[in-house]
Amino acid sequence: MGKFKKSIVMYHDNSGQDDIFEVLGKISPNILQLSNETVFFKSENKGDFYNKCEELQDFDLVIVVGGDGTINEVINGLYHFDLSPTIGVIPAGSFNDFSKTLNLEPDPVGASEQLLNATAVEYDCILNDDKLALNFWTVGLVSNNAEKMKDANKETFGVLSYIPKTIETLTEDNSFDYVMKIDGKEYSGNASMVFVANGKYSGSFELPIDSVSANDGKLNVFILKQSNLSALKALFNKTDEDNFNQENEDLFTTEAEEIEFISPENLTVDTDGELYQTTPSKLKVINKRFKFLTNTQK
Repeated sequence: MGKFKKSIVMYHDNSGQDDIFEVLGKISPNILQLSNETVFFKSENKGDFYNKCEELQDFDLVIVVGGDGTINEVINGLYHFDLSPTIGVIPAGSFNDFSKTLNLEPDPVGASEQLLNATAVEYDCILNDDKLALNFWTVGLVSNNAEKMKDANKETFGVLSYIPKTIETLTEDNSFDYVMKIDGKEYSGNASMVFVANGKYSGSFELPIDSVSANDGKLNVFILKQSNLSALKALFNKTDEDNFNQENEDLFTTEAEEIEFISPENLTVDTDGELYQTTPSKLKVINKRFKFLTNTQK
């Protein structure tokens, strides 16, 4: 008997894998063991996963075969229809940062094997206006870069839409004068990026502060004052949290539960690699909203 009564496997054939059907064939012997009944659903168009969630009242496990963007669409659908099944992830996209938070192997077959002995763990998410993000919300450098690359082939250029390494973007003036409130306290200044993290990874890099956690009821805010390599380097070098702001004059960080990004308006917002919102924005953490199958073994 499986751990779950009824599961759905959600996938599409533009996931970043060369042959998603070959992947499904390899992982099926494992994922079919997870529940007593399993159905498969293929997305044909953007929004299909979101809309399919309306029909999942009887499912206690949703298996997402894809990357961060696919997971983002699924959790937004589940949130909209007020559903809370356990979620399993098979990393099969161009970007699989949240699967790293779940301590899953990047190989889909290896990850499917890990799910057999995984533990359901509750995770926070970011509510940004009426949409959710699991990994991050950001404006400035990263979202500008993502806009440049959004029409490019993901397999060739996708990693460039995340932090960092696009020389063209770094050499441009991406700065803006911002006003925002973090837990009611007003902050203002000039920045090239404001990055709000929930997950521990972005663009395959681990964020520099060990206490960054996707289930601690806190968001981590990073304000990058300059868009240069030395300033960005601080985002990828582990630093003593107590001395982080003192050691990195071009990068400020703090924790938050609620954030209001007031100005400038009409900046493109990047949430988990998806570009469908603009500022101003109101963000807050939703504590332990979703349960994900997590590899808790070292």
